[in-house]
Amino acid sequence: MITNNWSNWQVLAELGIIILGIYLVIRQNKSQKWSRFFIILSILLIIITVTSVYFNLKLIPWFLMAVTFFLTMSMIVVFQPELRRILARLGSRAFSFISEGKDKEFIDSLTDTVRQLGAKRYGGLLAIERKIELKPHLETGIQLDAQFSSELILTIFHPKTELHDGGIILRAGRVVGAGCLFPVSQREISDRSIGLRHRAGIGITEESDSISIMISEESGSISISHAGKLEHDLDLESFHKRLLSLLDLGDENDNGDETESNSSEPTEDNN
Repeated sequence: MITNNWSNWQVLAELGIIILGIYLVIRQNKSQKWSRFFIILSILLIIITVTSVYFNLKLIPWFLMAVTFFLTMSMIVVFQPELRRILARLGSRAFSFISEGKDKEFIDSLTDTVRQLGAKRYGGLLAIERKIELKPHLETGIQLDAQFSSELILTIFHPKTELHDGGIILRAGRVVGAGCLFPVSQREISDRSIGLRHRAGIGITEESDSISIMISEESGSISISHAGKLEHDLDLESFHKRLLSLLDLGDENDNGDETESNSSEPTEDNN
C-alpha cells in the first residue's frame, strides 16, 4: 500500500478538480439524464482512483477505466442533442435578445402576427435566436436584415412564395433570415401525425437555446418548442404569456407551468 500521504492527497485533489470540471460542464444542461450520468461517472472515477492509489492494483483500474470509456462513448451517442446544445452554449457569445425597453412591444407584435398567420391558415416556422447563434442555419436560407413586421412575415409565409416552406430566424427583434433549413428532430414521437414543420421546430431547439414557433397550415394551431420540448395547440393568450415567461419578460406572478398541460404531443400537423 502506498504510504506517501502527500501524494495521496495530491491525487485526491486532482480527482476533485476533474469531477468539479465535469459538473460545471454538465450543469449547463438541467436534464435529469445528465445528472444521473454525472453521478455514475463520478463514482467510477472515485473507485478507479481509490483502487489505484491505496491498493496499488494494476489490472482492475485498467478494466474500470475501459468500462468508464465505453460508458462515456455510449452517453455521447445517447445525449447527442444535449451535448450539441452544451458545446454551442459554451462557445457562444453573450447576447441580449432585443433592445432594452422594446422587448414586450416586439412580443406583442409577434403575437399579433402569429394570430394572423393562424387565421389565414398560413403554415409558419419561426426561431427566436438567443445566446447561441444560429449562423449555420442562417446560411442555408436567404439572409436579410429587415425590421420585423406582420406584413413582411405574412408575405414570406404566403403559400405561393418561394420561401414559405423554410423557417424564419429572428434576432434582436429583426428578421435576419428566411427560407432557412432547420434540423429535423430524430427523437421518437408516439404521435405519428407530427409533421416535418413541428419536427424542425423541435430540432432547432435541441441544438440551441432558441425558441421556435410553429403555425399549422391545416388548423391554424399555435405551438412553441424550447429545449427540445413541444407545447402544442396553445390559445393566443397562453402563447403570449408563455413566450414572455420563456424570455424572462413576464411578471413575477406569471407561472410558466400553467401551459404545461399543453405540452403533450400534438395530434395533427401539416407538412
